[in-house]
Amino acid sequence: MPDFDNDDELLANAFAGFRNEVTPYVKPAGTAAAHATLRHRNKVRAVAASGLAALAIAVPMVAYAAGGGESNGPPALPADSPSVVVTSTSPAAPSPDASTTPAAPDGRITKADLSNATFNVPAWPKGFDDRCAKGMVKFTASEASGNPSTQIEGDPVYVDVDHDGAQETIVIVSCGTQGTDYKVLALDRDAQGKIVTLGQVVGSAGTPGKEGKDIETIWKTEAGDNGQVRVDVGEYRPCCAYVQASQHQWRTYGWNGTAFTQTAGPTTFGPNPKVGNLSVSAGKLTMVATGPSTWEGTIKVTVHNAASFASPGKVEISFNLPQGSTVQSTDCQIRPDAQPSPCLSGSIPAGGTKVFTIKLTTTIDPQTVDLNVVAAPVTDNGGAYPTLDNTGSAKVQVVKA
Repeated sequence: MPDFDNDDELLANAFAGFRNEVTPYVKPAGTAAAHATLRHRNKVRAVAASGLAALAIAVPMVAYAAGGGESNGPPALPADSPSVVVTSTSPAAPSPDASTTPAAPDGRITKADLSNATFNVPAWPKGFDDRCAKGMVKFTASEASGNPSTQIEGDPVYVDVDHDGAQETIVIVSCGTQGTDYKVLALDRDAQGKIVTLGQVVGSAGTPGKEGKDIETIWKTEAGDNGQVRVDVGEYRPCCAYVQASQHQWRTYGWNGTAFTQTAGPTTFGPNPKVGNLSVSAGKLTMVATGPSTWEGTIKVTVHNAASFASPGKVEISFNLPQGSTVQSTDCQIRPDAQPSPCLSGSIPAGGTKVFTIKLTTTIDPQTVDLNVVAAPVTDNGGAYPTLDNTGSAKVQVVKA
């Protein structure tokens, strides 16, 4: 069997080459170490044998394969193979990157979640504070529980106001009692997903129309550039019979880390063409008895428009006469649907003055009435425009003929 003889010769040559390469690196350990090694050999034989087998077989197998030999299995490990210790080390776990920060909570809150949410509403301005919901307020169907006058208005707007990589939610909260007040709030979520109030962007406050400085109406919000919030504001809070006459003015607000401050847009309101600035004066009213219980007299009323634009709508002149009284004039149109009947005239030009001659008839002794005349800008159906001051009223001196 010449093939097997050749195989044995190839294997012998391979192991001889392996010993020649390794032997120079193996140093004798001395007699004492040899005895100790022999005593310990039986305990580690199984472990060492498996390790040695893997290493010792490697080189002979490569040589064997290179020589083209064949075998039914790997050759037996020679008894005089050198000892090789192999140490296996697990890869070290990657150290955390100190610059890596947790992702910011998602502050994008849907309209559906807002409609039944609980969050902090800051205190309202003086005069509204006692009637509007404040503090931790629970909303049900967008209305404050137990206080339906406080509501979430319209659709939310989403802006990353604090530049943390996650958007916050901007909402308008209103409180309608006698006139509506507004707050623009920025909402976020904490690490546990709870809705929290980051801060108030802006709110309505102050005296309506006070020199055009105070915000009284808030219509809408929108996302601005670089995490800013744009707010559409006005200077008049409509109430009762007054119409909404506010100008629309966009102002921009940004978060400075502790609060929102205005960053762009105008800070005051200019002259408003929908606001009246009429002054009125009246001459002496002489009343003459026309029967046992009727009185009649004629008065001249002067109305001046002090504004830099024409008075809005129409000019209405009215008296605080008792029911049953009548008003007649060729200078204005009588409104029969109101009592006592006022009269309506056209707009007065900027800086203009108009004189009205009006005949009054009453069934009550006029000297028992504290008579006043009022001139005010109104809509066609009698809705009142706001006025800049209270000069549109004057006391009437009444005398008997």
